[in-house]
Amino acid sequence: MNLMQGDCLELMKQIPDGSVDLVLTDPPYNIGVVTNANGKDVVNPWDKIDDYINWCIEWLTLCSKKLKPNGVLYFWHNDMEQIAELLTEIKKRTPLAFVSFCIWDKGDTYRAKSWHRRDPNGRTALRSWFNTCEYCLHFFNAPADADKAWAHTGLDRVYSNPACFKPLKEWYKRECERLGLDNKKIGAYYEQATGKKPNMLKHYFQDSQFEIPTRKVWESVYEPLGFGKGYESLRQGYESLRQEYESLRQEYESLRQEYESLRNYHRCDDMHCNIWHRPPLPSTNRLHTCQKPLDITERLIRVSCPPGGTVLDCFMGSGTTGVAALNTGREFIGIEKDPGYFEIAQKRIEEAQEQIRLTV
Repeated sequence: MNLMQGDCLELMKQIPDGSVDLVLTDPPYNIGVVTNANGKDVVNPWDKIDDYINWCIEWLTLCSKKLKPNGVLYFWHNDMEQIAELLTEIKKRTPLAFVSFCIWDKGDTYRAKSWHRRDPNGRTALRSWFNTCEYCLHFFNAPADADKAWAHTGLDRVYSNPACFKPLKEWYKRECERLGLDNKKIGAYYEQATGKKPNMLKHYFQDSQFEIPTRKVWESVYEPLGFGKGYESLRQGYESLRQEYESLRQEYESLRQEYESLRNYHRCDDMHCNIWHRPPLPSTNRLHTCQKPLDITERLIRVSCPPGGTVLDCFMGSGTTGVAALNTGREFIGIEKDPGYFEIAQKRIEEAQEQIRLTV
């Protein structure tokens, strides 16, 4: 547990690069004013949206450096116009790859139903819909120049690794050269032999989503074409081919397990969708004006951070992410600029630690 009070742009420099599994944070939304721990409104330092966007890119870039190569990042926001600009700039200026857009539906319909009772102009005064949700943006750490469809899954680090499945790829290439075959010719034979379109052919022994054929495809397509045997060995029996196939499958599985750890961490749970229905905390129970539900925070950590991994929250607020990390068995690094909120978070996290000690 590492709690730091101060500016995250400075304090994050103390965190070793590539040491964090998950960044989960709730930055200021550039809404004009924010309320500090003493209940006072403090004007945000960004005069223009461009200043805010540039500041966001700065802390997001730092977070990307602190993340492991297969790390995950979430941040909360509630302004769609700012989100749209942020997504464009994040794609252009950071190594982060956008994955999904999650919605916290608060079910907070009281204002939507009752505002006109307090408004003397009645229903004609409103010019937009009440916003009763917040948005959580989900990113993977990825190379800035990743242009493959599977780049955001972390498979780019698997497939671009020169050692990944190299023996199988080189073997396949030699066999194609020996037999005078290419994917077009193999595809034509595949369609003739199976009556199906060769959609999977683009993956067999290739860099893009590497696969090897199933036994059925191997026996109906690749065996007749002579793969794995010289011309004279075509007369050898089925058992010889089966043993050769099993040898390839075992080698593939060994290599797959070796490189599986490079993929981005994401473990699905029940009702794994991107809309979360959860009422907000009553205002009387909140320690922070923008406090997020503990159960949603715990869920994000369980899904996107390996057990025992490290979670970073660079805008810690009242410490919800820290408590959630403790409850789920993860390490935590928290940074908060406001001294009052830092004190609240520190006390809350210490109480959670004590509660865990008492129950162990």
